[in-house]
Amino acid sequence: MAFQLVNDASLLNIVQNLAQMVGYSTPADPAGGSDPAVTQMVQAVNVAGNDMLAMNDWQELSKIHSISIVADSPGQTEKGFALPEDFFEFTDQTQWNTSNQWPAIGPISPQMWQMLLVRSTIPTMSFYWQIRDSKIYILAPPSTAQTLTFFYQSLAWVRDADDATLYKNRATKNGDTILVDPYLMTLLARVKWLEMKGLDSAAAMRDFLVTFENRKGAEKGAPVLTMARDMRFPYLNPIQNTPDTNIGF
Repeated sequence: MAFQLVNDASLLNIVQNLAQMVGYSTPADPAGGSDPAVTQMVQAVNVAGNDMLAMNDWQELSKIHSISIVADSPGQTEKGFALPEDFFEFTDQTQWNTSNQWPAIGPISPQMWQMLLVRSTIPTMSFYWQIRDSKIYILAPPSTAQTLTFFYQSLAWVRDADDATLYKNRATKNGDTILVDPYLMTLLARVKWLEMKGLDSAAAMRDFLVTFENRKGAEKGAPVLTMARDMRFPYLNPIQNTPDTNIGF
């Protein structure tokens, strides 16, 4: 069995595809050219990339990070720790104290945090946390180091063309690789470019939204929900859990 799969994931590919979709001459050097319309296409790709960050938890941008939590001195009531340089947002409910195998509790509201601070006894069974000043603050950090681990979404949606270890949040070279779904990126960049030119983008936005809804859940899978009372076969039983009448009563 043979395949011929095209991966139009570079800035060059996406801008060329965008140009062809809107009936514009295919540019040979989008990143280095001087054509204002093509320059706008490159900008449209970058605007689309930053917008895509907030639209979904992309598996391509999902990372895991660990922080060693330890107090500067005994009895310290709170301490801020730096988040990853490329941090965009948490994957919710993935924060764990792996040292004592307890989930970290948070984010704690400012009101609750203040209440915990002024209490005579501060809870220390697990990490209590909140975000301030672009840091993660831990209530009553331990005097012996414990590890906080969590998943997060990276804002670095571009891999550099010349250095495969360099990740960026802006595409500046023709060979830069767009990590998020390149077809979705092309469709959204088309919307942005049409808007920049003052043209009607309604149909282009419809195409993007339909494709986005179809693709966003397919890239990383989802659990299958069961109507069965337990996991024994058969999962669906017409007598016990799928009768002909009185469903929902």
